[in-house]
Amino acid sequence: MQTNSVPDELLSLRNQIDMLDDELLSILAKRFEVTARVGKLKADNSLDPVDEDREHQKLIDLKARAAGKGLSPDFVLNLFKMVFAEVVEKHRAYLS
Repeated sequence: MQTNSVPDELLSLRNQIDMLDDELLSILAKRFEVTARVGKLKADNSLDPVDEDREHQKLIDLKARAAGKGLSPDFVLNLFKMVFAEVVEKHRAYLS
């Protein structure tokens, strides 16, 4: 007969996941704070909000580092493309 109780170990692991999710959100918030400063600096200096060479090189580096950490390089590539798109959108807002 099955029981509906959740094992303590599972609850503990879920708690760890929740804490890691909070850390990820905090790190993203900090990253966007720094990229906001970059966007303002670019706007103040009439620089393009997109640095395609840097973005391309950064994606290559992240993909390689992901593989070294046992992460799916394609997942990391897609994740950071979304992060970069958000950053560029915010950078463009500083131009208006």
